[in-house]
Amino acid sequence: MLGTYSPPPLPSNTFTPTATRTLSPPRPVSTVSPVSSGSHDPSVTPARPVIQLKTSVRFRLTLWNAAILALLLIGFAYTSWVTLVQILDGRRDTEVSVSALAIQKTIENERARAFARGEDPRPEVLRDSLQRLRAGDLDVYIVDQKASRVVAASRATARRSTRAAVSPKPEAAGKTPVPPTARDSLILLPPHVRDLLNTSSVSRDPVLSSLIVDGINYRAAVMRVPQGASEDQPAMAVAVLRSGEEDIALEVRYRNRLIFTIPLALIFSILCGYAIARRSLAPVEAMAEQAARISAATLDERLPVANEHDELGRLATVVNALLERVHVAFLQQRQFVADASHELRTPIAIVRGEADVTLQRNTRNEVEYREALGIISEESVRLTRIVDDLFLLARSDAGAPVAQYSTLDLRDLTLGALRSVRTIADDHDIVLEQNVPDSAICIEGDAPLLRRLMLNLLDNALKFTPRGGTVGVTVESEAQSVNIVVYDSGPGVSEALRARVFDRFVRAGPDERPAFHDSPRATSGAGLGLAIATAIATAHHGTLSLDDSEGGARFRVVLPLKNQG
Repeated sequence: MLGTYSPPPLPSNTFTPTATRTLSPPRPVSTVSPVSSGSHDPSVTPARPVIQLKTSVRFRLTLWNAAILALLLIGFAYTSWVTLVQILDGRRDTEVSVSALAIQKTIENERARAFARGEDPRPEVLRDSLQRLRAGDLDVYIVDQKASRVVAASRATARRSTRAAVSPKPEAAGKTPVPPTARDSLILLPPHVRDLLNTSSVSRDPVLSSLIVDGINYRAAVMRVPQGASEDQPAMAVAVLRSGEEDIALEVRYRNRLIFTIPLALIFSILCGYAIARRSLAPVEAMAEQAARISAATLDERLPVANEHDELGRLATVVNALLERVHVAFLQQRQFVADASHELRTPIAIVRGEADVTLQRNTRNEVEYREALGIISEESVRLTRIVDDLFLLARSDAGAPVAQYSTLDLRDLTLGALRSVRTIADDHDIVLEQNVPDSAICIEGDAPLLRRLMLNLLDNALKFTPRGGTVGVTVESEAQSVNIVVYDSGPGVSEALRARVFDRFVRAGPDERPAFHDSPRATSGAGLGLAIATAIATAHHGTLSLDDSEGGARFRVVLPLKNQG
């Protein structure tokens, strides 16, 4: 008897019309900026372009380039500034030292010539010597240390003071002129020079020092001229001063040029860097735009490759290769779904048809019920087998472990599989052969899965072997692996089918199937047997291949032996 059908109970979370829900009060909406909330209020100007500009690669490259260039320019400016100051300071020191030595030498030579003539060296001769030296912007003072008076000076102010003191004024014309000795004594020694002579240790070698007069920095060299051969040739002190006004003016001009040039160089560098970065990253923008247009319906499109030899070209090539693999996988997945739907539709349609036909009549006898239920049971088994195969393939594609490894004897496994198909072989007058070693062959594997692999290969061989043919299994053990060869005496696999024989839902077509295979068994199955066998071999770190043979088909399984260490 058939029991009364009752629908399964609804789950606890199934919605029913009488169910009530307690609504929580609405939460206050926080105020966010238009950028973060994605608001489309037209009154608010979105800040997205600014964010894109700040986060763009070319903008960051430009900023990095400008920052590095700014550091280099600042370092160059500082180094050149320090070098310029050191050069100017060294030039002033050299100039005052060399001038002091030259004046000392001139005084000593003049004294020697005057002593040879029996004359006293006159101050006018020293002043003429200073004029011949062309001291330039140097202030030179020759001081008689004993009399504490200026013997000669080259400073323009001192010469003007001397001329003003010795030249008669217009209203004083006709008066007695001032004698030369009085004229020499009117040269005044500036206070800063007097302080310099009093504080510096005067020696025969130039002594360098710095002083500030009226806010102007001077560099001075002081040295001593020893007493001559006679008492009329007293010891003298030579003071040579050089103003730093010209050097300061040169430093100011150089500083102003740096201040003007460095910003212009930075601006020019920023513009050029941004243009170069934009031009260099143009292929990236083109690739991004093309990638944004690629969808599931346009997976055959590829990214543009401007130059396959540079970095961006290699990136585009790699991405195109990735898109090609995705495209192939997508097509395989689409074909897999279509084939699976087709294979599942047939047993489901048979089950539904048998059930509908059985329920159309009000009364049925037991035989009719049993026949209908037998058909439904057969198709349910077929449907279960297909679902299990699809589930195993899905787990294998996802990389999930499909095998539970343990130590097993491959010899016993092979003999057991041959015993399982002996009845089928006897029904078709097919001879089973086996070439299995007498000793045990230990491997690490999943016994049910390996048995399924063997049965799939044997079942495939039996389907395409004519009556009176032969199906056999050979097991060959090597150093690190074991080979399992399943062969048959059928017509073999055609050249058109060899390339896709291990694909899913692949079955021999009418032009590829031998003429003597007209039984339902030869056309039964979903075309998943060899695909399942390949997945099982791969899960055991092995391979499944189709060998070349003159007659029949030869499938070879290579599995690693158990590590005896």
